[in-house]
Amino acid sequence: MIILVLGCLLIANALPGDSCQTTAKGIFAKRQSEFEEQLNRLRNEVAQGRRQNHLGEFDYAANMNIIEWQQGIANAAQSCSERCPDSIETCKQLTSRYGALHKFRTVHSMSQEWEPREVYQKWMDDNKGEQLVIARMKYFGCGRALKKNIDKFIEYVVCFFDEAPRKGIVPYVSATQKTIGSACDKGRSSTYSGLCKTTIYQQKIFDGIRFSKYTLVESK
Repeated sequence: MIILVLGCLLIANALPGDSCQTTAKGIFAKRQSEFEEQLNRLRNEVAQGRRQNHLGEFDYAANMNIIEWQQGIANAAQSCSERCPDSIETCKQLTSRYGALHKFRTVHSMSQEWEPREVYQKWMDDNKGEQLVIARMKYFGCGRALKKNIDKFIEYVVCFFDEAPRKGIVPYVSATQKTIGSACDKGRSSTYSGLCKTTIYQQKIFDGIRFSKYTLVESK
């Protein structure tokens, strides 16, 4: 009887999507770098007025940060993707601390991977691009999972961000062509000239056993 009660409690407390059976999951390091590079390219082009922003307009940005992949955030996004979310509400408990975007599609084989630039463009086309151009963002991470669907697969891609859109607050400070990056606290990036340098907290081994010392590293 006790076992039955415990079993019922576990079922009742299960989150939507927890029972999803994935056949492949995770994003390799090379693809992680592509997600980071393509997002910074998008932000840089928007900041320099070379690409339409989230409103479909050409504008310039004075304060848009360079953004970096953060593995802890990526781990949370990965957990969400493994729930096979038809809606980001499936991951409501995971997204309370993050901005979040997700997308899914049908593919013919496990080897098919969504190109990061295509995923970002889909979000821009779906009027979800504000999340991608929030100036104050510094960190993000993404996850990926595939679920078998008869003779095909459904691919889920989820990205979490350290900032989310705020109602009534514009995502970045507009500028003119001559004042791009003028509100950058640490100057403009040497890699992406439309974006701001940021300070990254990086752990270093202190005693060879545990991580207990931090150094400050500026983004490029």
